[in-house]
Amino acid sequence: MSVATSPRVTTATRVRSNRWAERRAGIGGILMLVGLWLFTTIWALNYPQTAQAQSAHLNEIMVGIVVLWNGLARLVQEPTVISDVILMVAGAWLIAAPFAVGYTRNSEASSAMWADIVTGAVILALGLFSFLGLRAGKAGAAETATA
Repeated sequence: MSVATSPRVTTATRVRSNRWAERRAGIGGILMLVGLWLFTTIWALNYPQTAQAQSAHLNEIMVGIVVLWNGLARLVQEPTVISDVILMVAGAWLIAAPFAVGYTRNSEASSAMWADIVTGAVILALGLFSFLGLRAGKAGAAETATA
């Protein structure tokens, strides 16, 4: 019996694949919630009606669209390295946006600044977790196939 057709290999690969599918769905669900959070921050945190707060929310909506679609895509197909990199870039941008766009702590939109930094860190962490999990899953599958 060859290694490729060994029941142990296929069972181990299937178990690893099922675990990663569950995590993928979990990450996708969290990303969808984070995307929805970004759409509602203006009301949830009662942003002032200033140009800075409106710029912050427009930024949040754009990142929210990317995060929401990324989360939806993870529910129907395997994530790729590109989708993880897109998440990490979106998270990093959301962390940097208050400083790049100009709604920092001394402005009237300080709640937007903190919301974006915290939410960006969550998105960045989820993208990194998914990236490392995807690499570990592929490396484990390759080890199992050669065993």
